[in-house]
Amino acid sequence: MSGNNVLVTGANGHVGYTLTKMLVEKGYNVRASVRDKNNPKLVSHLGSLNIELVEMDLMKPETIESAMQNMDGLFQVAAVYQSWAKNPEKEIINPSIIGGINALKAANKAGIKKVIFTSSTAAIGRSGPNGKALNESDWNSESKHPYSYAKTEAERRAWEYAKENDMILVVMNPTAVIGPYFHRHTPSTILFDKLLKEELSVLPPQTFGYVDVRDVALGHLKAYENNNAEGRHILCTKCLDGFELMDIIQELEPELKLPKKIAPMWQMKIFARWQATKALFGYTPLISPETVKEYMGKITNYDSSKAKGVLGWNPMEFKDSLRDTLSWIKQKLH
Repeated sequence: MSGNNVLVTGANGHVGYTLTKMLVEKGYNVRASVRDKNNPKLVSHLGSLNIELVEMDLMKPETIESAMQNMDGLFQVAAVYQSWAKNPEKEIINPSIIGGINALKAANKAGIKKVIFTSSTAAIGRSGPNGKALNESDWNSESKHPYSYAKTEAERRAWEYAKENDMILVVMNPTAVIGPYFHRHTPSTILFDKLLKEELSVLPPQTFGYVDVRDVALGHLKAYENNNAEGRHILCTKCLDGFELMDIIQELEPELKLPKKIAPMWQMKIFARWQATKALFGYTPLISPETVKEYMGKITNYDSSKAKGVLGWNPMEFKDSLRDTLSWIKQKLH
């Protein structure tokens, strides 16, 4: 183990909260950071946890250094999780890239022994030739999608900084994160909300990798406690296309009217261009042309054998995770 005093950044988010909760339950002394601790929307759900709550903004280095003092380990979870913004560089790209490096610099200065860094399979890509499963050696180098570019570049720079400064850095690369404990919807959970409300008539032509948030938190914890953990770790329970996903949801929720068709790519491209045009007039688009290009009409397949073999990571059954996701939405967010 690398020490009992740990800092979790972005502790109010889906992964951050679940990780904070797990660390507290495992007996760690947790300092949890949020951007604004006086905002009840951001912090009310953290109130039940036995933690030290601090305010920190990764774009303001002066707020970071004090939060790092007397910590043995850092879980750098905080990042912007959104696909579209009026100013992608300011709202999505810089907070991930510059914010991530600011956190590592402060951790290095404070003498923190080990850093677990939350990246994403967005930094790995979608699939190899002929649907070959991607592994930790793959990088999503060509992407123009703001979120994927931000995750890829943030992780690359984190590795460069860690190597230059002899820091112990271990990276987690989860797929779309589902499961309970989110207190506002993420781009990964909103689909399930729309399905429960019967708001979708067709499905996007999309295959996703999914992983439960509790398994993501467990991956972080195992990486922190394992002295042999190094490099990147893909965390993916299962990859499913729209039809496969609907079959399982229908089994869990027989009464739901679920979409039976997948929209063709040409339709998604036209819809995205129309949304982009509306965005010029202040409308928040449901989907962007970059999202269609990055995520749709592609085979998606990931190899999680490294996390399983090295960390002993053994994710829960996908169906159980999906059941808990739907149940959480119905109980907490409807």
